[in-house]
Amino acid sequence: MARSPKLNREMVVREAIALLDEGGLEAVSLRKLADRLGVSAPSLARHVGDKSQLIALLSAAIFNDALDTIPQGLAGDLWLEAFGHALRNKQAETRDIAGLLLTVPPDPAVHDSVNQRLRSLMREAGLDGPRAQVEQAAIQALVTGWMMFEKSPRAREFAARLPHDRGFEDSLRALIGGFAAERRPAD
Repeated sequence: MARSPKLNREMVVREAIALLDEGGLEAVSLRKLADRLGVSAPSLARHVGDKSQLIALLSAAIFNDALDTIPQGLAGDLWLEAFGHALRNKQAETRDIAGLLLTVPPDPAVHDSVNQRLRSLMREAGLDGPRAQVEQAAIQALVTGWMMFEKSPRAREFAARLPHDRGFEDSLRALIGGFAAERRPAD
């Protein structure tokens, strides 16, 4: 097994995402990852810890990839809408997203890093404070719930009555519109 002199955390996580895309969550293992990278499994531990930490890093990378697609310069409700679309698109293209989200372990260091980036982007968009966090979390919950349903066996039955995109768009707009109405001062 030839050693890769440039092995780093980013490389390992990107290769883990490729494994996830190719074979699902079951295919993501330190042994398979090590084989693909041409290193030993213990050498991966220096970069990503154990499988539990790898899963946390994998989830964080996917979430950060979604954040990277939000256009710069958006503010307020437009940013929230773009966040909803970015997250939905990333979850839609990620194989076994439901399993990943259900198994991602708590990892304070990884969570704090993602949370800091998210809060920074939200502040730049004029969304700050506990209320903004509730709005972001509600959109994230809508997207994740919608994706779980959309990928379920009943999705075709639902799509026959209402196209997924239309239902999601209406739901996202209603959620953001409700928040906007609550933010407006009473007459």
